[in-house]
Amino acid sequence: MQIEVIEYKGSKVKKKIKQNGAISYSQKGVYLGVDVKTGKQVTTTITARTLKELDRKSNRAKLEFEKNGFTKKERIEVHILEDLAEAWYRSYKTLVSSENTLNRVRGYLDNYIIPKFGDFQPQQIDASDVQLWVTEMANNARDAVDKGKLNKKGNAQDFGAMAHKLSDIFDFGITHCNLEKNPVSSIKIPPKPKRNKERVMVLHDEDLAKWLLYLTTLPNTRGNRRFKIICETLLCSALRINELLALKISDLDMEHSEISVSKTLMWKNPDKKLGIKGKVICKPTPKSDAGFRNVSVPLEVLERLKEFHEEMNRYFESHDLPKSELIFPTIYGAFMCDRNERTTLKKRLIEVGLPDYGFHLFRHTHASMLLNAGANWKELQVRMGHKSITTTMDAYAELAPKRKVEAVNIYNAKMKELKQLC
Repeated sequence: MQIEVIEYKGSKVKKKIKQNGAISYSQKGVYLGVDVKTGKQVTTTITARTLKELDRKSNRAKLEFEKNGFTKKERIEVHILEDLAEAWYRSYKTLVSSENTLNRVRGYLDNYIIPKFGDFQPQQIDASDVQLWVTEMANNARDAVDKGKLNKKGNAQDFGAMAHKLSDIFDFGITHCNLEKNPVSSIKIPPKPKRNKERVMVLHDEDLAKWLLYLTTLPNTRGNRRFKIICETLLCSALRINELLALKISDLDMEHSEISVSKTLMWKNPDKKLGIKGKVICKPTPKSDAGFRNVSVPLEVLERLKEFHEEMNRYFESHDLPKSELIFPTIYGAFMCDRNERTTLKKRLIEVGLPDYGFHLFRHTHASMLLNAGANWKELQVRMGHKSITTTMDAYAELAPKRKVEAVNIYNAKMKELKQLC
């Protein structure tokens, strides 16, 4: 490569001639102006194929600097609120590590904020627009609570959280896009409607016996074997379904008859703009720090888990597929999504005449069995993986009817003792 310095319009320009004959011109120290943020002179380097192109690029750089408000500080160009919301979300993702939180906030944007305000110019959105929107959502949520239709789209009870996220979006715009106001700052958020506390769903003795008998009638297929061992393990361990589906064979301690819980599966939402599909991912930690635990279970349950793992690896071997460490992999060796099993559970609970409580049914039933057998609250807290014993007591206090009768008997016995002393 040949390099020479030439004079062009009073400035030094470096001319490069490559071995293939291609020529380029490079000029350092092209003056753009004074940065209004720092007060310093701003220069740049321009490279072009011809001297005329060098002039055009220099002029374009000066115009861009002026258009950006005479500063090198990066600015985000937004035209409608959807642009601003997406820019805010890109920044928000760098601050949040929880996929559950990101999924929830992404839902706020896709289902509520962007459909309502997405095509508005941000500076044209007034406090009255936001207030009407929040009030409408609050009224819908209140009606849903009254009618018991809590899962219908548009009846979200976390309208307050959505309003706060919209406020964060406008604050982001003030910081990065020169917006002048945040219309959410002056609105009033209605109180969240209260619903009657739902009873914790549990299978008491008669219903549990009916369910266990039903499981024995299922045909002996691989799908049914998997379903039965899932239900059995959840019932005897109180694991959450996605803690169970995340287990590897190395998480089974046969010597001490324990399951080691250290991770969980979760659903990562799709990103339609990037063409990324939703998928199941493994979070390398459980739901909370208290979720790290070793849970004692009957040895025969661990043996059945091991047998199913071996059965799946025999399947992979017969289909020339790599073996899997997962106990409950898909037929392709990937993490299993709990949705299909949930559908199966719902169908079978209804078939046997029991309400559809979901897989947490077995977790609640396990807690009820332990409490009624005399387990103490601290023991149950550790087993359930709750961070606070208050959570355990609030959730499961009503699941021990035998203990309630026990309390009355203790009181009566004490009163009888005291009367004898009188």
